Amino acid sequence: MSFLLAPCLAFFSSALFAQSVAVARLSDISIPVQGTIAFKKREKLEAPFDGRVETVNAQEQTWVKAGQPLAYLADTKAAALLDSRGMNPKQAVLDRWKSLYSLMKVSCPRDCLILHRFVSEGRRIKTGDPLFQVAYRVALFGKIPPEYARYVKDGQELVFWPASNALKKKKTRVQNYSLDQTTAPPMGVFNSFIPVRRYPQELQWAGRITLAYDVLAVPTSSLISYQGKVFLPMEVVSGITTKELTEIKASEALTNHSPILTLKDVELNKASRYDPKHALSLMPVVSTAPAISQGLSARSATQAKSSPKKPKGPSFWERLKAVKPLPSRDEQRKSNSGEDYGD
Repeated sequence: MSFLLAPCLAFFSSALFAQSVAVARLSDISIPVQGTIAFKKREKLEAPFDGRVETVNAQEQTWVKAGQPLAYLADTKAAALLDSRGMNPKQAVLDRWKSLYSLMKVSCPRDCLILHRFVSEGRRIKTGDPLFQVAYRVALFGKIPPEYARYVKDGQELVFWPASNALKKKKTRVQNYSLDQTTAPPMGVFNSFIPVRRYPQELQWAGRITLAYDVLAVPTSSLISYQGKVFLPMEVVSGITTKELTEIKASEALTNHSPILTLKDVELNKASRYDPKHALSLMPVVSTAPAISQGLSARSATQAKSSPKKPKGPSFWERLKAVKPLPSRDEQRKSNSGEDYGD
């Protein structure tokens, strides 16, 4: 059994830490998003009189256009008339007595979504009884993970679909975006209003927000973090090589289809694989101008304390007074005639 275990461990370890070569590609950068449905501007449609519900045309979780009949109501007199019609069709009785009795249409003043239906056909109603609960606005409430929150802003395109059916894709825009300061680090939240006719008919939805279009992208797993910076192993052309140094003759600029090397995890040593969750900690800290000036003044003060002052030398005018005047030509001739050049 042990002779089988060793090859299996070797296979799985090599698969786990295997090197691979990928290429840089032009791609759209997007992040997955999910959220829930929020219904805004709700309203209950109530019965305007005592009577009976004759017909119901609307179902729950469906949207209807403005003026489209949701139901027809008959007041007590019209209901009694219809009950005494005998074998006559209901419509024939209504046509005969339409000048005195007619059914009342229940509808929304503008496009609406039927959230709940309280009545059914033939049910007796009283004034003020709820008939339907509708909503005139629908919002997609979404959350952005903290590592992506700094990339999202209002106006970006959001493609969404029901959580159970990714084929029913619709588009809208990110609206009312803000950071939720109750979480650490803060995550992003937004409410994007959509027309009721785009309602995905589920309380849970999924989608993607496109952050950048057609940009040069590399696999995130190929990036390495070391001492607060991000590095990318890529192909270069080498020249003279010694044990200590190697001449780099050319480095292929990162373009579409540039080869990218993804190193083994065990070979990273003190470096680590780049993780988008920690991207905020890898960003350089930008100091404000006052902080920089304070830092410079503190550094100059420290340098002034540590380095002793050099003694001041004579000034320019003092050095000028100390210069002796040149001898005249007669003095030079006298000195030259008295010189002894030896034998």
